[in-house]
Amino acid sequence: MAGPNATWAGNALDFLTGRAVAYTAARSSYLALLTSDPAGDGEVISMTNLPEITTSGYARQQVVWTAPSGEPMTTANNALLFYGPFTADMVDAAAFAALVTTASGTSGSVIYVWPIDSPLQAVTNESLQIAAGALTLNA
Repeated sequence: MAGPNATWAGNALDFLTGRAVAYTAARSSYLALLTSDPAGDGEVISMTNLPEITTSGYARQQVVWTAPSGEPMTTANNALLFYGPFTADMVDAAAFAALVTTASGTSGSVIYVWPIDSPLQAVTNESLQIAAGALTLNA
């Protein structure tokens, strides 16, 4: 089989997600909810141009990852991600999610972006959830 050795593919996913076991991870990873695709026309995605949700009650959530396994090596979020409760109605739905390297602000980096199959939009006092296993990365 051509491709990366399974051990190194798993190490790469561990490093990418900040879960590193074999090597020390430099950071944790967080999930940001976005109103639209940050890539636009193939431009480089930076933290300063993320169309992130700004509704009161929203905050990025830290993601904890499963140990990579399988072929190809795959990792997934191992717990429910919980946003809210929101203290105002969301004006725009969350249509994308971005894995980033910082809990808040515009420093850090964007690691990965996923579309959300059914955009999420909460009203006052509601919360949004992303199920365990809903986010996956493979190498």
